Amino acid sequence: MIKINLLSPADKLNIKWEKINHSVIYNFTAIIFIQVFFIFVLLFVTGYLNMENEKLNKQLDNMQLRSEAREINSIKRELIKHNSQLDSIFKIQENQFQWTKTLEKFSFLVPSEIRIDNISIGPEIGGALPKNKAGNTLAQNNTENFKVVIVGISKTMENLLNFENNLKDSEIFIDFNIDPKNYDGENFRYVLSIQKKNIVSN
Repeated sequence: MIKINLLSPADKLNIKWEKINHSVIYNFTAIIFIQVFFIFVLLFVTGYLNMENEKLNKQLDNMQLRSEAREINSIKRELIKHNSQLDSIFKIQENQFQWTKTLEKFSFLVPSEIRIDNISIGPEIGGALPKNKAGNTLAQNNTENFKVVIVGISKTMENLLNFENNLKDSEIFIDFNIDPKNYDGENFRYVLSIQKKNIVSN
């Protein structure tokens, strides 16, 4: 079968351009549709990622809060432990005898010419109630006293009297009595008492 095109060249040209226009419009429409589709996909992915990011941020915040809570609890436990240790130390220090301070105070009572050979300190068992420097009896009030024996040498009686006066005027010692048995030539031996409250750290 033979087809005969009877269209004029102008009509043929118009048909050609019409086909080209339809092809361009179709391709342009397809491109627009694809771009819209990709924009939609991009928006969807962006929204999804934002949601996931928010979830991760919330999880991270929760983890940080839990971590901070654990750290705070750990610090609290350490503080409780340290406070307990400090309380133990303070309890140990309570009612401890301050012999160093007592002996330091005693050293100021000893004249330079007096030589102390020995000081012995022990619990005072039984005996009369102690007396102060004025000779008045002191109530013990369940306070333990300690017996102190001081042995030394004094070459002169003047120095020995000064030492005795210092002992009698001292706030450390009580129940000091002058007894001839205290002396043996240059040697002397004093027996006194110390109240626990004077040597205990509270």
